[in-house]
Amino acid sequence: MRKKTLIGLLLLAFCALCRFWTPAADFYAGKLYPWISGGLSWLGSIPRFSLEEIVALGFVVTFVDILVKAIKHRETFLSWLKKTLVTLMWLLVWFYMGWGNNYYRTGLYERSGIQRTSFNEEAFKGFLERYSKELNSAADKAGTYDRDALEADVKAFYTHEVSQYGYAPLRRWQHVKRPIINRLFSAVLIQGYMGPFFLESQVNRDVPETEYPYVVAHELAHLAGVTSEAEASWWGFAYCRKSGSSAARYSGYLALLPYVLQQAKYLLSEEDYQRVVETISDKAKEDYAAGREVWKRKQVVWIEKVQRWMQDMMLRGHGVSEGTKDYYGVVSMIMTMDAAKEIVEI
Repeated sequence: MRKKTLIGLLLLAFCALCRFWTPAADFYAGKLYPWISGGLSWLGSIPRFSLEEIVALGFVVTFVDILVKAIKHRETFLSWLKKTLVTLMWLLVWFYMGWGNNYYRTGLYERSGIQRTSFNEEAFKGFLERYSKELNSAADKAGTYDRDALEADVKAFYTHEVSQYGYAPLRRWQHVKRPIINRLFSAVLIQGYMGPFFLESQVNRDVPETEYPYVVAHELAHLAGVTSEAEASWWGFAYCRKSGSSAARYSGYLALLPYVLQQAKYLLSEEDYQRVVETISDKAKEDYAAGREVWKRKQVVWIEKVQRWMQDMMLRGHGVSEGTKDYYGVVSMIMTMDAAKEIVEI
């Protein structure tokens, strides 16, 4: 037990080094994570069901069991604390060595030498005009898709195109899974999430067909090692925009609509904002409203507020200064990347 604890402490020390020394995090993300993610996801691929919630529940049960036994056997406080801290150590080691150290690597802008675009009202209005035209065109042409073929296409995109920007290639055994406690995720409006223990990309069973391609592309970006929500949204949109599937293209543009409207309302006058709304086609508005209605029926407001607060704290604790508002950074990122010639062709 002492040897195992020593190994755990050394691994935890490496995680702390990644937290405070970027070169260590870059080494982890570039050299270690592709192998770690490949190995853990291979183990996770053996059962068809998701393992992430089982692991999380297992740790909760372990913490409770340690406390109950300490009370039952009248153990000293130090004895209980030691066992609790050792269990917490392994939880942190598994989370950070499995995926979490990616939070601390050099960002995409810095790695690619890209200067973030500053806000310019004229450029923003130009983006809005292009976006509405492309959204309406995609809505008119949207067709159907096969989920297995879609997943294979997204994985090929990340393996052959996105990995050149320092991300892990995706493996043939890595497949999208469904949460076991799906109702809970719908209650807090989580369309998907990245499991850090067995590197399982989860997509909510209740995701509407129009949203599914984009959500899959977003979650697989996290599997490749992307931690920023804005960047995962950018890569998800980048895939959808260039996809040969008309349904995937529409899914990408439709997924951006709430972020685009939120930014337009915040940055433009009310009159200009209303003009933007009027440029959106009836079909896109109807599909967007239908999607919102699906989630509204599933939502449990008080649970969703608690979850959002916890997620906000978690993101801020890992260096994402905007917290959950990071999602809305996707519009700025699209404008920045479109202005960068070496990225725009993706």
